[in-house]
Amino acid sequence: MSYEFRKDKILNRGTTIANIRDGKLREGNGSKTICNIKDDKVRDGSGSSTVLNVKNGDIREKSGSRRVARIRDVRKEIKNGDSLSDAYIAAVWYYIIN
Repeated sequence: MSYEFRKDKILNRGTTIANIRDGKLREGNGSKTICNIKDDKVRDGSGSSTVLNVKNGDIREKSGSRRVARIRDVRKEIKNGDSLSDAYIAAVWYYIIN
């Protein structure tokens, strides 16, 4: 478990990998948008194409129903991940961990 959520940052062994602001996962300490999150959908960049959706504790592909991972398994990989919503957990898993 080398990933940690502290304040609004995702850290890997003390180094900031991403930050969360205004419903968006952003790169490092900067403002470049990796993805945006609205409702239970994770969208690529600042666009509107859905990459993942979250339903019933599962991370699902695009807008479909094919499960790619479980939220509870991913939460175990992020220290203090309990305070993040399921959609943010899915985004961190897809763009950083996976």
